Amino acid sequence: MKFHLLKFIFIFITISLNADNKVVNINTLIQTANKDNKQVITFFHMTHCGYCKRMENKTFNNTKIKSFINKHFTFIDINIDDKEKIFFDNKQYTKKDFATYLDIDFFPTVIFFDKDAEITYTARGYRSIKKFQKILEFIESKSFESTDFFDFNRDN
Repeated sequence: MKFHLLKFIFIFITISLNADNKVVNINTLIQTANKDNKQVITFFHMTHCGYCKRMENKTFNNTKIKSFINKHFTFIDINIDDKEKIFFDNKQYTKKDFATYLDIDFFPTVIFFDKDAEITYTARGYRSIKKFQKILEFIESKSFESTDFFDFNRDN
């Protein structure tokens, strides 16, 4: 009986340590997205943030938003309270440190990366389904290359 308990504890600790050592390689995800002719969307949020939960449960769970993201983007979920590590630009970060590196101090925040791992657009704060759909269309059409979002939104 004691042997089985010790074996269980050992397995649990091993799994826990391996889970904490998982690394999300942003550069690899961007390269894969490029091959699939997609752009990268990163959703930065916190566990106990009401607006983060609302955006996660309402905006990102909308069928039209989900379908649009799956078709045109590679989605990266970054909960800064998680233990996973981030690898970006030849450096490893905690998720919280990665958010700090990108100057994210307000949650939720959505950042879009282009094929060169450059930030093309940042949306800070909660966005309704309708507003977020416009942002997705702005990024997907690459309109950010020639106009700002406010002009795009007004004209479309």
